[in-house]
Amino acid sequence: MASHPSLNEAASRKRARIHALDLADGDPLANAPADAALLFTLEEIATILKPLMGLDAPRDENQRIREVRPKGHWFEFEAAKLLGYHYPPGAGLFPDIRHQLLEVKHHTGKSVTIDFGHHHPGSHEVIEARWNEKARVRVCDIRYLIALAPPPEFRVSVMVLATGAEINDIFGVSPTATIKYQLGISKQWRDDHAGQIIVSGKLFDA
Repeated sequence: MASHPSLNEAASRKRARIHALDLADGDPLANAPADAALLFTLEEIATILKPLMGLDAPRDENQRIREVRPKGHWFEFEAAKLLGYHYPPGAGLFPDIRHQLLEVKHHTGKSVTIDFGHHHPGSHEVIEARWNEKARVRVCDIRYLIALAPPPEFRVSVMVLATGAEINDIFGVSPTATIKYQLGISKQWRDDHAGQIIVSGKLFDA
């Protein structure tokens, strides 16, 4: 892992460039195909997204936790803003922040089930999409940000950053889908890692 000063310096340069480019165009840069020159490493993402630790889940006017989709999109934009993006990523994309090949998961449930949809994180299949015609990114190359904000506080207490291949190795995702590919994270695992950022299966300390 790079030293902390060089990590921060490299991440800051990319973030400044992203912010400038996103302001210069009406199309959200977060939705654009990934640019290798502006692609943060997982360690750089962890450095930048540290302020999300302890963040409260959004609530409606009655102080109830918002539904999954609006809550998830809100958290995606919180992450995108810290990474330098001015405009929110489009809802329903895979991955959520396409420009960073970053899929974002925010969970407030007592029991944690990560929903991977129809994309098994360990799959070596190339994502068939127009944005991916040149890069030929595989599903296992997608990076995941999993933020756990359990009750009763509903504040982010654990963050996991890993590629799809690493997610599969760390947790073991069943190769069989019922309707969607899913992964359960136990309360014990969550409690053992409370207050931590886990990058590629290891404690991130920066």
